Amino acid sequence: MNTETITLEVSQDILAALKMGVQDLTQNIRLLAAIAFYQEKKLSLGKAAEFAGMNRLAFMDLLSTKGIIVFDYDESTLTTDLAGIAQLPLHE
Repeated sequence: MNTETITLEVSQDILAALKMGVQDLTQNIRLLAAIAFYQEKKLSLGKAAEFAGMNRLAFMDLLSTKGIIVFDYDESTLTTDLAGIAQLPLHE
C-alpha cells in the first residue's frame, strides 16, 4: 500500500491547552477525521475504520459511544430489506 505523510505544525501552547502529547493528538486527529469523513459519506465504514487505525467492529463501537448512527436506513430501504429477509428459508 502506498502512503503519504502529512505534517501539521502545532504550537506547544495548543498541546498544553489540550493536555496531550504529540502522539495522543495525532491519534485524536485521525479518529476525528475518520468520524467526520464517515458522517459526510466521503469514506465507507471500512475505509474510515482503516483511516482511524481500527478494525471495523471497534470503529462501529466508537461511533456508537458517540451517538453516531452506523446503519442509516430510510423507511423504504428498511421495508425492502425486511421483505427480502422474510423470503429467506428457515433452517431448523
